[in-house]
Amino acid sequence: QLSKVILCLLLSFVATFMDRARRVVLACLMLLLSVLVACGAVGDLATDNPRMVWCHYMLWAPSINNTVAGFVEEIRLAKSYGIDGWAINTAQWFSASWAQPTMMKMIEAMEQTNFTFFMSLDMTASFPQNPDHIIDMMTTVGKSKAYHRVNSGTKLFLSAFAPNRGRVGWNWQSTLLEPLAKRGFPMYFVPFFDDDPVRALEMYPFLDGLFHWTAWPFAENLQTITPATDVAFHNACRSHRKVFMAPVSPYFNKHYCGVSPDQYGNWVFGNYNGARLWIEHWHQLIKIGPDYIQIVDWNNYPESTYIGPVVGSTGVNGTCESSGDPSVLEYDRRTFPHAAFAHLGRYFIQAYKQRRWPAITNEAVYVFYRGFSKNQHCDDPTGLGPVRNAQSMSDDINVVSLLKSPASIKLHTGDKTLSFSVHAGLRLNGFSWGLGQQAVSVIRGGAVVASKTFAKQITTQCTDSNLYDMNTFSDFVLVP
Repeated sequence: QLSKVILCLLLSFVATFMDRARRVVLACLMLLLSVLVACGAVGDLATDNPRMVWCHYMLWAPSINNTVAGFVEEIRLAKSYGIDGWAINTAQWFSASWAQPTMMKMIEAMEQTNFTFFMSLDMTASFPQNPDHIIDMMTTVGKSKAYHRVNSGTKLFLSAFAPNRGRVGWNWQSTLLEPLAKRGFPMYFVPFFDDDPVRALEMYPFLDGLFHWTAWPFAENLQTITPATDVAFHNACRSHRKVFMAPVSPYFNKHYCGVSPDQYGNWVFGNYNGARLWIEHWHQLIKIGPDYIQIVDWNNYPESTYIGPVVGSTGVNGTCESSGDPSVLEYDRRTFPHAAFAHLGRYFIQAYKQRRWPAITNEAVYVFYRGFSKNQHCDDPTGLGPVRNAQSMSDDINVVSLLKSPASIKLHTGDKTLSFSVHAGLRLNGFSWGLGQQAVSVIRGGAVVASKTFAKQITTQCTDSNLYDMNTFSDFVLVP
């Protein structure tokens, strides 16, 4: 009996000790977790704001047509890629006759399709002189049930592009945000103000977060984009308990499009190797894990950053950014589709939202190439000459495969035929192109399972519409 009593007492002591130890360990773990969350090392900052992917949308340039039906069609396409809503860019509200009617049609289409949006103020035109125009716009569009709200629906998400360190000639808080809040429209403000995130947050402590605009390698290294800036923005926002909206973009090229010769633009940012910029930057952002990602963009055709369709008219005013030569833009967008970027982007959007790489369910092979060589010489009546930074590029055709199992690919580029094997997963291969027709075939078990001949040929012929154009053509073939 005594041994049983001793055993019971011993077990009771051990249980008590383990219970206390468990509570101590649990308390330590909770403390560690709170420290990690405070440092931004665990989870998202805003628990009621799920990870979302936005696409920058230029109000002046509907991709299909300026009708509710056209906007509905665009939205359905964007949804199929995994895009959650538009970040609608406008620099005008009262000063352009098309702005308000176009916006109202877009809102009707978004409300019909349960699509969401927020406004992105472009502070490079009339808004700095007319903050009252912004207030009128926000109190108008902010009534829509499609407008994106955060913090349990209490605030309207708002962004801006004000690259001069946010300086617009008036105080953002007292001139804009406070008057809007008094009217019943409190804002959740996440703008791009500065390339230095710490400086921006210290200059404007009332900000709810930061957007970073620069999605291209146009600084020292024109060959690839590094994650350094995104990491700096992410860390600065975490340390200040703010949200970070990161950018990602497929391309950038501008030639002869602007309001005057000194603004036409004549540059390309980096050697993109087809979709390499797109692929590498998505990988980097998925690893960093920002609160939001904004694709730049859906329909900025003059700067070749678009992933949207190229079937519609040039824009609401039929011109290139209200001026320039509309025939150049019309040629460029219709003969250089970027649909392959958008279709391939679905894979990365899924990975970002799910926080893990998804299984490949829809196999495809994508191609990317330009229309002529970086060394091409043309007689250029614009006087602009070759595109700046073009020599950083490669005269290659790039093939991206997204496959569930290995395959062989046969590439026909001009008079050359190249065969190569690819493993399962995502693979990128680049080859020197041949002039003329481009085509690809996918082979498994000795049989061709998919093939496609692409619309654009690579040429040495200069025309008025392709002078020194460094834009990229893209297309894809689905593998059944």
